[in-house]
Amino acid sequence: MNLLIFNCGSSSQGFKVYQTAEGAEPAVIASGKARNVATQTRAEASLEWHIGADSGVLTTNLPTHRRAAEIILALLKEHAVRVDAVGHRFVHGGDRFDRSVQIDAASLEDLRRCLPFAPLHNPNSFSVIEVCLRQLPGVLQYAVFDTAFHAGMPAKSSTYALPRDLAAQFGYRKYGFHGLSYQYVSAKTAEFLGRPLNSLKLILCHLGTGGSSVAALKDGHTLDTSMGYSPLPGLVMSTRSGDLDPEIALDLVRRGRTPDEVSSLLNNQSGLLGLSGYSSNLAEIIEAAAGGNPDCQRAYDVYVHRLSFYIGAFHWLLGGADCIVFTDDIGLHSWKLRERVCTGAEDLGLLLDREANRLAPADHPALITLPASKIQAAVVPTDEEIIILREVLALM
Repeated sequence: MNLLIFNCGSSSQGFKVYQTAEGAEPAVIASGKARNVATQTRAEASLEWHIGADSGVLTTNLPTHRRAAEIILALLKEHAVRVDAVGHRFVHGGDRFDRSVQIDAASLEDLRRCLPFAPLHNPNSFSVIEVCLRQLPGVLQYAVFDTAFHAGMPAKSSTYALPRDLAAQFGYRKYGFHGLSYQYVSAKTAEFLGRPLNSLKLILCHLGTGGSSVAALKDGHTLDTSMGYSPLPGLVMSTRSGDLDPEIALDLVRRGRTPDEVSSLLNNQSGLLGLSGYSSNLAEIIEAAAGGNPDCQRAYDVYVHRLSFYIGAFHWLLGGADCIVFTDDIGLHSWKLRERVCTGAEDLGLLLDREANRLAPADHPALITLPASKIQAAVVPTDEEIIILREVLALM
């Protein structure tokens, strides 16, 4: 049986096709990732793919995730890859979904009602589901939610200081995101360190080319996380503002902006792109900052400050962390960012191994701290697709 997994990010579209058989480990027979989808960077949009013995990089215009999915399905059809079921990453299930579901007429309508909760993600994932329903009629489809991992977050972390009746009526609470990544990376980190997950205090930094967040995990469960009711708050992201005084949004409305215009401003025009006026890509920001661009330098400084702030806060909240973990595209590939964040943390007991940090691989876990470091730091690649696959197989 072949299961297609779609991992729809805010600016990327990943996919894997797993071949499964009873008694055997799932095997990846096709995979790829579209980058710079519906976003503004100096680099062109592209789709890197591997199907059987064939591979390639297609540089093309990718204005929407719908278009990326259409190209991916066309490639699979061209290479005669049969699809028996599809699993979709769906970022925000709101208070309607706290576990994975099979997509039918009723759940599809509930998914539609969740679209406003994560405006950079849910509509994109929904559009990919629509493409699959149209092009793969009769094939079972499933939705797996990032928010589900954080469902057991303590009330002291998830509760906003709003009137209780209002919060209950509209579901205003902290949901948390990147749960699929945190579920995989926390287990992989425990395995790598040779310790039970329920004995560890972890700070996990999921730093993507679109969205980024930090989570504090204690005994394998979320204690707190930087994102909230939506994926907008927390860290500075590619085009999202992160934490912001809510009066700024209210003031923009008073000055004549509509709520939708304010949402677009904060989600699509802010973050690194808004700060720099140059790019939404952190690697391009760092390069331009090194070349003397003051706006890019300021954007980089703000990004580092916000990330350091959350790591420090969660270290205190945990009563001391055992390990700080960097994952996803930026977390794995930007040794300069890791060095900048970890430098100056010696008084906390974190001793960075600069050479190990610069040479850290992106395809398997590695420590980037010295043996004498009281707090360990590591790079650990994530695999959200395998978590989606396991959820789909459990439902099937």
